[in-house]
Amino acid sequence: MANIILKSFRDIELKDTFFNSLREDYKEFDTWYHKKDEKNEKAYVLYDDNKKLLCFLYLKEEHSVDNTNIKPELDASRPWIKVGTFKVDPHNTKLGERLIKRIFDFAISKNIYNIYITAFLKHLGLINLLKRYGFYEWGKKNNELVFVKKIPTKINEIKNNLYLDYPSICTRDRNKYVLSIYPEYHTGMFSDSILKTESFDILKDTSEANSIHKIYITQMKGVENLKRGDLLIIYRTKDKMATNANYSAVATSLCVVEEYKNINSFNNKEEFINYCKPHNIFTDIELSKIYKTKKYTKIIKMTYNISFKKRVVLNDIRQILKTIPEYMGFYSLDEDEFKAILNYGKVNESIIVD
Repeated sequence: MANIILKSFRDIELKDTFFNSLREDYKEFDTWYHKKDEKNEKAYVLYDDNKKLLCFLYLKEEHSVDNTNIKPELDASRPWIKVGTFKVDPHNTKLGERLIKRIFDFAISKNIYNIYITAFLKHLGLINLLKRYGFYEWGKKNNELVFVKKIPTKINEIKNNLYLDYPSICTRDRNKYVLSIYPEYHTGMFSDSILKTESFDILKDTSEANSIHKIYITQMKGVENLKRGDLLIIYRTKDKMATNANYSAVATSLCVVEEYKNINSFNNKEEFINYCKPHNIFTDIELSKIYKTKKYTKIIKMTYNISFKKRVVLNDIRQILKTIPEYMGFYSLDEDEFKAILNYGKVNESIIVD
């Protein structure tokens, strides 16, 4: 499937049947759309291979929040991200997750940590998705419900729930590790963390793999000790053609462990495939082979929280580490080493909560 792209309203076909349900809910939808067109505004869209429109997401910065008909009113003293329009093909639930991540990425890139969206009660799928990732019912706007998300930036805002706190990360009393992944798997799993050492805008590249949850299957020693809440810095190993890893191997991303499982804990192949498939880059055939051979038995499920703005090359990591580990595939970090890598990666400090 193609990437989610940012596209001008004028270049999106308003007559597309995709918008029919929006017209039913909002009588003035076309008028609103034309106004955005005239202002040359843009929305995030995704088309399938047959050029069918699958989603439409419009985000707006409000430094003076529009409280018209919102009861109770939102705090006008702080900036907000308004989710102006959020619609997903009803048969593509995974896409909704990708758009939730896009909303958070957009907000963080603007250093705005308050988000709101309106939804009709009948849109239960959207409402449940919003609630899963920390949106809560605030009030009403006319006949719609208003949902608010406060991205945690302080320890007293952390709920110690990986989903409700997402994308923020609490580092207090958390084990911290580096997890190495080969380039061919890294590209598929973390495609917005491509190999670049210069500053990188996370909003420029998002693919099917850019979703909130990831599953990684490995045989690396030590990962069996992982537990929920542990923090993983994802490290892309050197390219096969590279003669030296110092500048081609890089730390790219930060994830949080949801759970660890062993392949032998599944009762059968189907159970294993059903668990892995939604968040994994392998095909059913490849997963079947993994289950049959049991060559790779260790399974890590994690949330994908942060893509580094700057890739941290191995040469810098070697200078950060107090002791170079014997095994570079998976190793622990102390607090200072962890923070230093994040600093090198130019991670937004506001969502790293301690």
